Formats: sequence, structure tokens, C-alpha cells
Amino acid sequence: MSRLRLLVHPLLRVYVVAALVMGAVLSPPALAFIPAVLAAGYLFLWWRPVTATALLLYDCFALLGLPVLVSQSVPGYLAWLAGVPALPLILRDLEVAAEVMTHNPGDRARSPTRVTVALAGLTALALLAGVALGVSVVIISASLGALGLGGLCLLAWRRMPYMPLEAIPVDERALAGGKVQVTVTAKPAGTIGGVVYLGSPYDWMTVSPPVQSLRGPELTLSMSLTPPLSGPSTLEVRGRAVDRWGLWQTRFVLKPARLHVIPRARYAAWLAKRYLAESGAGMLPLISTVGTIRPLFGLRAGVEYYGSQLYQPGDSLRNIDWKHSIKYSKLISKEFADLRGQPAVLLLNLAVADAEAQDKQVYNAVVAALSLAREQVPTAIAAYDEHEVQMVTPALQPQALVARCLDITQHVKMIGKPVKYLQPADVVRLRANIRRLQSVESAPAQALNRLLQVEYQNLRDVAVKHPVGKALAAALEKTGDRASVVVVSPMNHDAEAVMFSTAIHENRGSSVMVI
Repeated sequence: MSRLRLLVHPLLRVYVVAALVMGAVLSPPALAFIPAVLAAGYLFLWWRPVTATALLLYDCFALLGLPVLVSQSVPGYLAWLAGVPALPLILRDLEVAAEVMTHNPGDRARSPTRVTVALAGLTALALLAGVALGVSVVIISASLGALGLGGLCLLAWRRMPYMPLEAIPVDERALAGGKVQVTVTAKPAGTIGGVVYLGSPYDWMTVSPPVQSLRGPELTLSMSLTPPLSGPSTLEVRGRAVDRWGLWQTRFVLKPARLHVIPRARYAAWLAKRYLAESGAGMLPLISTVGTIRPLFGLRAGVEYYGSQLYQPGDSLRNIDWKHSIKYSKLISKEFADLRGQPAVLLLNLAVADAEAQDKQVYNAVVAALSLAREQVPTAIAAYDEHEVQMVTPALQPQALVARCLDITQHVKMIGKPVKYLQPADVVRLRANIRRLQSVESAPAQALNRLLQVEYQNLRDVAVKHPVGKALAAALEKTGDRASVVVVSPMNHDAEAVMFSTAIHENRGSSVMVI
């Protein structure tokens, strides 16, 4: 059947071109150029289709216009037969246009497409023009088009189901905030074929591919999602199906998966308890942030050779493995076991805006503590909320660090109505601008310098009075000023104080990382 269609459609297009040329020959000399131009345009669109709609309009003209062109030499009751060969071409054009069609706005379960409305309007206009002008051949051709369009619409309406896709829901477990890939197989419910457009109603999920054909035995949907803590239990995919001729649009909702979201706080607590249950420290291979924290501190400072890694800024030049560096054309730094690295401070904010932020804050705090414990870094915990310092510990050993962090994170609280905070000031840039302006003697520069100093002094006063400044100062008294600082905070009420305090600490040569 497909080979027959491939053979018939070109022959029918040749017929249309020949009929237009014949119309140019039979038309009066003053009007002969019109069929000639139409024939040339038809040949161009056939050779290089610009849009599917343009070729569709040409074939509709062939259905209604060719009978008029040949009516001068053929009786009116037979002239309408000249447009009949255009009907299969119109069906083919509709199938092509359906694959690139844009959807109609609206929430109705089923509605006619723009193509249906346009064709109905064109047919009605031709019928009214034929009646008004008293041209019987136009009336017959328009009536033929109306009957064909009506029959095709009725066929598409009855054969296109209201639920074009059927899928067996799958169960998927996902960590809140973690990326998950879900693949589902769906089967077309009808046999009419067509195109289905799929989309996600959530901003944290994407569906691919978004456009698929309904002519195959099955479809594969791939959903990439990063579910929030408050995500739905049943995932929905919103779809829009168009029949093979693009006449009717059917909206539907597919429920391909049941999602079980695991709170990050619960997962972090499970990791911590598993770590504490191990007989030896550093036996937890599931922590994914160790690679981020480890190069921050430059830990391997013992005397027993442990291994090698790529050189990173801050590594001692005395530990460079020159032999391997020459071999690999990259700087390789030696690592040593029997760790005696500098201590760290885990600066923890206990006040968050909502449940989602609370879950994320607990997860980040516990994972940071586990990462530091795995690397055997003596770490002090400094916890605070929006009002006061809640806890400051001395440098703890790994087991005690994880246990105390697991305990203090139970007190992370929500501070009520969420408040939006502006981007905190860049303290490093502010200090650099003040130093630059001090060397400029012009009056405007000095005025700007005084203004920036006022801003800097205000940031200093906020940082000194805020609990984060007090917590950090108390922790550094117990660990030493050279301790590295890991800040676990959503940067809400403490944003300016954290930025100022950590900038001062970094200026002294210590490492700071904000999670």
C-alpha cells in the first residue's frame, strides 16, 4: 500500500500541474498568466516544500479551482470531476501537517484543531460564493469538499480514544533533591495513528522525547526529575494527541510512575548511624562530597607514604613527586598517612525558612560531618540560630563529631514566614575598592571612599553582633585561628555576617568553604 501511495501521489501532482497549464491555454489571453503563475508556484512547492500548510492550500485550490478552469470547455455537471484527484493529495497534506502542528490553547478534553477550523471556513466561504454568484460548478465542488471534510472528521472522532496512551505505572524511589531517571513503556490505545506531544506539569521534571508518533507498537518515555521533599506521590505527564490527519486534538493526563520520595534528612541519619556502627572510622564509601572537602584542607601531612594525586594550589612543593610528574607531564603531589592535619570548624545554621530548606540543611550538615570524619579531621561544631549561639564544642574526634552533629541537627527549626534576602555584599571587593580609593586624592574619590568605609563598618558591626560571629569566635578560641571553616547555611538571616566573618578568616590564610 505504501509503494502504491508513493507512485500515485506524484502522478496526481503531475495531473494538477497539467490541469493548471491547460487552464492557462484555455483561458482568455488577459487572464492566462494566473494559471501559469499558479502552476509555477505549485512546481516550486513540490520541489522544495516551504511549509506543509502552503501545499495544503494549493491542493484545496485544486479541488475548488480546477473545475472552474475547465468549465469553459466541459459541461458544468462534469467539470467538478476535475477536482476529485486533489482529494488524496489533501489527505496526504493533512498527514504531513499533523506532524508539525502547534496545539490550540484551552483545557477541553477534545477540540478541533486550527486546520479543521480553517478548512471548514474555506469550504463554507466557497459554498457561499458559489451560491451568491450562481456558479453551479463551485457549489458542487464546495459541497464535495464539505462532505469529505465532515466524513473525515467523524472518522477521526470515533477512532481516536480519549486516552490515547496506556502505561503500567512503575514504582520509583528517589532521594529528595537527587536526580533520578525513570523510563516507562507506553502503548497506543487506538489504531488511527497520529502524533502525541508530551510535557511535564512540574518545573523539576522533564519528559523526552516530547514528540512521538502513535503509529508504532509502543513508545518509550524517559523522565528526568529532581523531586522536592513535598513532591507528588503519583507523577503526571500531560499529553496532547492529534489524529493522523490533524483534525482533532485530545488532551489527556498520563500517570506513568508512583514516586516514593525519601527525605534527605532521613537518608543522612541512616548514613550517620551506619558510620557509627562501623568498627573503624572512615569506612563509609557512600559519601559523595569527600572529593570536595578533601583538597580544601590539604590533609595528608604525615610521614608514611599513602599515595599520589594531582597537584592542587596550596600543596607543599616539597611533596611533589618529580619522577611521576615528568612521566605524566603533570604535577603530581605525594600524600602521606598518619594524619596530623589542622583542625576545622563546622559552622552550622539552625534556622531555616521552610520544610524543604530544613531537610536540605540537615542533610548537608550530616554529610559534611561524615566527610570530615572520614578524613580524620579534628572538628569543632559551632551551631547558632537567628537569636543566639546554641552550641560550641572543642575539636572532636570522628565518632564524637558525627554523633554530636546528628544530635544538634534535630534542633534545626523553621523560622515562620519565609523572608527573601538580597545578595550579600562582596566583602573582598569592598575592601579592595577602599584600598584603591585611598590612593586617589580627588574629592569625589574621597567621598566615595568614606561612603564605602561606612558600609564596611556597618557590615563589621552586624557580623560582631550576629550569633554567627560569636559562634565562630568561640570555636576559633578552642581550635586556633588557623582552623579551616566549613559553613553549612542556606544564607538567610546570617548571609552578611557569614560573608564578612569568613572573608576576614580567609584573609588570615585559612580555608573557608560554604555549603
